[in-house]
Amino acid sequence: MIVRQIISGGQSGVERAALDLAIQLGISHGGWVAPGRLVDDGPLSGQYRLREMAFPDGPSSATANLEMADGILVMTRGGLSGEAADLYDQAQAHHHPHLLIDFDRNTRFQSSLLINSWLKAKQVEILFITGARETEKPGIYRDTMDCFRTAWWALLMAEPVAPGKKDAARDDMPRTLDEAVNRLLGELPLKDRVTIANMSTDEITGLGRTLGRYVQKRFGLWEGNRDLEQSCLQAANRKHLGEEEIAALIIDRLARELQKTHTLRVL
Repeated sequence: MIVRQIISGGQSGVERAALDLAIQLGISHGGWVAPGRLVDDGPLSGQYRLREMAFPDGPSSATANLEMADGILVMTRGGLSGEAADLYDQAQAHHHPHLLIDFDRNTRFQSSLLINSWLKAKQVEILFITGARETEKPGIYRDTMDCFRTAWWALLMAEPVAPGKKDAARDDMPRTLDEAVNRLLGELPLKDRVTIANMSTDEITGLGRTLGRYVQKRFGLWEGNRDLEQSCLQAANRKHLGEEEIAALIIDRLARELQKTHTLRVL
């Protein structure tokens, strides 16, 4: 995987979403935060592994994060302002790899494709995600969560299949819905199984754009896996299902199975 760490300054909105996503997806997270761990909505929770700047009059935590990162992803809705605008200008001036995502110009899915292509082209390992704050652009937290999660799944599913697995999968396609679900349960890393288990219904539906395409290709739906198609038709009590609908059914069944064993519980 290209990105090995996500960093931010912990402000509300885009930066907080970046940290929560890293935790949910099992990606290392970090970065610098202002003295006292103060952000725009109060002291930052200790669950976030950010390092506190030592001196109030020294370089800002935002500048420290920019210097630490291999690339900066700036997300907003409408025009940039304040610290996010300054960071974007700095990145441009110093030819630092940068990408601006504006949800007023592109849908979340279109934005996720732009992020996917940029990350692969720039080979970003330490990614600084920043942008609008929730107090400035209500809903930007959710936009960021949904968009980057889709981009991440696209990156994950584009990874090469381990040696020996590709041919075996083609010769031994799953023939039933249960076999398809069990195949995914065996192939997905633990962190991804936990992520899916704790997704909302809308988030699971959104996996059709990434994991769904992987299922269609991996399980021969594009090539006409009739046995699997018939099994899914029977399970759904339908006379016809398209390839995307079959993949969605498999993902839904996968999520239900994972929710039985991988749901995080607050103690």
